Amino acid sequence: MLKPLIGLIGIGLISGCVATASEVNASPQAATITNPNAQTHAELQQAIASLLGVSSVVISDSAFTQYSQEVIERAQHKDANGLLIMGRSTEIPDAIQLLTQGDKCLLQHVQSGNTANLSQVRCKLEDAQ
Repeated sequence: MLKPLIGLIGIGLISGCVATASEVNASPQAATITNPNAQTHAELQQAIASLLGVSSVVISDSAFTQYSQEVIERAQHKDANGLLIMGRSTEIPDAIQLLTQGDKCLLQHVQSGNTANLSQVRCKLEDAQ
């Protein structure tokens, strides 16, 4: 009678480990920021610049608060008087997505798949629209 009970306990422990492992390996999901402030805004700008390989980017204060994805375009060229220089830009804008995986928030450059972990940003699953 004792051997079947030990077998059932072992099966329960193994299935518990499998569930935990699948939670850890859960795929990232679209998210929005829950704690927008100056510190998180600066971290987002720095992480995006790093992902794009540029020195700095400008994003709105409300970036990632309603939607998980933002589009980043290169600044338009201006002349010495501050007027836009006419011309056609053929560059495709970059898409950046905020994701959550477990209790982590991260940014992903959609085109390359590269990611950056965020330490100050807190996020939640994006609301279905």
